[in-house]
Amino acid sequence: MGSDFTISCSILPQYPGGSFQLIFNTSDPEQKTYTLPAVNHSAHFLFSAADSTHRGEYRCVYHLNVFSHNFSSESRPLHLTLAGNFTDNLSQTGKRHTDLHLVIGLVVLMVLLVLVNGAALFFYSKASRGQTLRREDNMEVHYLCGADDLLGEEAGGAQGSE
Repeated sequence: MGSDFTISCSILPQYPGGSFQLIFNTSDPEQKTYTLPAVNHSAHFLFSAADSTHRGEYRCVYHLNVFSHNFSSESRPLHLTLAGNFTDNLSQTGKRHTDLHLVIGLVVLMVLLVLVNGAALFFYSKASRGQTLRREDNMEVHYLCGADDLLGEEAGGAQGSE
């Protein structure tokens, strides 16, 4: 992001002259074409300050007219992606302040969540260390797990009378 870059097109020498077209396809429906004359069987397409609009697929097409015959040769596609540090990427898209505020807000939210959860766990562990297990609590746990409780009193009583 933000760097100048060059895409060079070249071909093995056979005939002098000709021209190169650089065809740029993006996710947009439109296609851009740049044309330069071939100098020493090559052309250099210069771009400045790379940004997100430069992402896409580039192809070189060489055109030559020899003895009233048109010849052309097309290269394999070159897929251009861009990289850079986070603040460079934000400033290139023109949303630096909005995105930076969003990131700061998310970081603050995460820190608050960690602090609130940490405080809750601290007070819970402190409160549970001060309590001892009572006999009634133990009995209630065993009672809730009894078969009579699952079947209901009536079912248990009816089963006993049969």
